[in-house]
Amino acid sequence: MSAREAAVILGEQWPAESGRKNEIALKACYSVIHGYVAPVICRRAFEAAAREAGFLLE
Repeated sequence: MSAREAAVILGEQWPAESGRKNEIALKACYSVIHGYVAPVICRRAFEAAAREAGFLLE
């Protein structure tokens, strides 16, 4: 998934109530889209948001 696709999921399609990590992940994805940070930052933030929402289990 691309940073742009992740941003759409986080901002428009996230099925859980948005938490703090969702907000951080959305900002990270926008930062990748604009070339400010490496894509790995978005991926890690997305994973953290998924864990916070209970979608990703360790």
